[in-house]
Amino acid sequence: MRRRARVRLFSALLSVASAAHAQSAEKASEIEDLDLVGLLNVEVSTASKTAESIEEAAAVITVVTRADIERWGYQSVAEVLQHTVGFYLIDDHILPNTGVRGMTGGLGAESGVIKVMIDGRSVAYRRTSGNWLGVELVPLESVHQIEIIRGPASALYGADAFLGVVNIITLPPDQLRPIRARATVGLTEGNPGTRFDVASGTRLGRFDFLLGAAGELTDRSGLVLPSTSPAPRLPDDVGNRRFASNLTRRSLVLQSRIGYREQRVGELVLSAYASGFERGGDFAHWAQLTNVADPERTRGTIVSLGQFRVNFDGVVHATPELDLAVSSTYFQGGVLPRDRIDVANRLFYVERNESYRGVDALAEARFTPSDRFTLIFGVETIFDREDLESPHRVDPVTNLPVPEQREERGAIDFVDVGAYVSSSYKLLDPWLKLTGGMRYDHHSEYAGQLTGRVGLTSRLSRALTAKLLYGSAFKAPSPYLLHAEPLRLGDVIGNPDLEPQRVHTLEYQTSFRPSRFFWMSSAISHSWLLDKAEFTPQGQNQTARNAASQRSLSWETSANVAHYEDYTAYLSFELVHSVRELGEEGYFADLVGHENVAYPPWIVRGGGVVSVPSPPEVPLTLGLEGILVGPRRAADASIVEHGAPYSLPAHFLLDASLATREIYLAPGHESRVALRSRNLLRTRGADPGFSGFEYPLAPAELFLELRHTY
Repeated sequence: MRRRARVRLFSALLSVASAAHAQSAEKASEIEDLDLVGLLNVEVSTASKTAESIEEAAAVITVVTRADIERWGYQSVAEVLQHTVGFYLIDDHILPNTGVRGMTGGLGAESGVIKVMIDGRSVAYRRTSGNWLGVELVPLESVHQIEIIRGPASALYGADAFLGVVNIITLPPDQLRPIRARATVGLTEGNPGTRFDVASGTRLGRFDFLLGAAGELTDRSGLVLPSTSPAPRLPDDVGNRRFASNLTRRSLVLQSRIGYREQRVGELVLSAYASGFERGGDFAHWAQLTNVADPERTRGTIVSLGQFRVNFDGVVHATPELDLAVSSTYFQGGVLPRDRIDVANRLFYVERNESYRGVDALAEARFTPSDRFTLIFGVETIFDREDLESPHRVDPVTNLPVPEQREERGAIDFVDVGAYVSSSYKLLDPWLKLTGGMRYDHHSEYAGQLTGRVGLTSRLSRALTAKLLYGSAFKAPSPYLLHAEPLRLGDVIGNPDLEPQRVHTLEYQTSFRPSRFFWMSSAISHSWLLDKAEFTPQGQNQTARNAASQRSLSWETSANVAHYEDYTAYLSFELVHSVRELGEEGYFADLVGHENVAYPPWIVRGGGVVSVPSPPEVPLTLGLEGILVGPRRAADASIVEHGAPYSLPAHFLLDASLATREIYLAPGHESRVALRSRNLLRTRGADPGFSGFEYPLAPAELFLELRHTY
């Protein structure tokens, strides 16, 4: 009797699930179909600050949609960029560092060669001009799409929109839901860990509200220092141990947004972000494998940083043709209390004591007299007060400063004022569009910078489009490179005479869409980087000097194929030829040579998701995504330590997933479950490191993911 009751109950539950699934299947299919078929018609705004299709945008641009993030199970923006053609990431297990088309900002640059924004507002950590790309950047559940530009964009966005732009667009009001949540639990190198990501939003008349949070607690401990490291800096008592004992990762970001929108009048939006992270620093560049299993945890490097931003954005529709926009951001950041640097000296560790705060304000006018012509004027001012790094040596036993401390170095103000103009005109709508613009930036620390861009986009046929683009940009020297205080011998020391780096890029892209199920594009670019900052010896330390130039020729091609919910696949490759001129002679220049460092000459990426036989109530998909990375030349400092040039071998990383599609256990409640693996083959190898050591490749991960939307 009880068994029959259980059977009837189970059947009833399946009936409810089937009914709920039937009610929502049509809507889900429409969403999936839009993502796969209409991708090139998705509107983007980053390329010109006006809404336009990808084909019309005067930039080589990739859009990663919400559906892409869910399909591939990306946990962070770093994972998104790792699988984006034209980018290459080195994971130093603290903050990933990305390069673009053969060019990087140098090791430890924290992805500072690109400008990362959320809804058009910079999220850089001002001390280093670096970008945090991990879980601590933004809750992905609050993200609508990520617009990724390869190529210079300083003519619109000023300093640091150097080799590319990543603009993270949060959910618009009509896509807010009471609950969007994702939770994962699993193993990283055999260590348990968890992540969460949640967003909640609603609309009340003309008001809309969005709250978000994301965090992680994982541990990569157990990764091994690569044997190719020529001269790692190790503590005396490390013995034969070569594995990391502290690579814990703690991250947290909190997000809020409130908006008031009146279609005919304009909108006001107030948003805030607070984020921070803590990383075990066994592969930090100051010294390696410094953490030991002491009960008091008085030894070892811990990198702990935080930042906070409040943004105000307002738009007024002054006339049907004229919009006036203003925005302002207050930002602050610095080291958190648990931050400490172990320099392999057991008598003391170092507290860095650094912070910054400032304001970024912008005013802009957008004039659109017709759907064929747009003109934009803007003025931007940035004030950044940097409390210069004043490191203190601390006794690890008493936690008190040791005698003979250095004096506090005080603060310095950085002021940048930029003015820009941009325009686009459809000469033969929709067959030919011309875009151009220029910007001038005046900075308190270096000479004025003039940048520009011009682009021609053409729809050659219904299936074929082409773009011919030129742009210039500059990379401002960060406060860290200008005024760094070395924490140990061999560390970086500031160079107040450092000048901005400049780049000129010429690009051509062709896109081909013969059917609703297939799309491909191919782009060729040539970049010329001037006044490239390279780390060179300065006594017993290193300093950045404008000592080099670099030319990079790249070819990137990608293809996408999809058929509704049956399958989705992509394949991309990039080839890079890059050479540099060091601008100096002698033993160092002869030894390191002209070859590019820390960037592979070729990368191949690919992935696919296919439906597999399964019950209709629980539709399943199988996904694979891989990246094959060519050999990378070691860093200059490592080559000097080794006494001869050398390269790190190619490697292949494979991710896999088994996931459900939408499961509707109740009307309006959508759930998904996935089992995902990162580095499924447990590939071991090395990426170029810093000052005599290499970084181990990303760890193997296995985790269970639960996603729910209501």
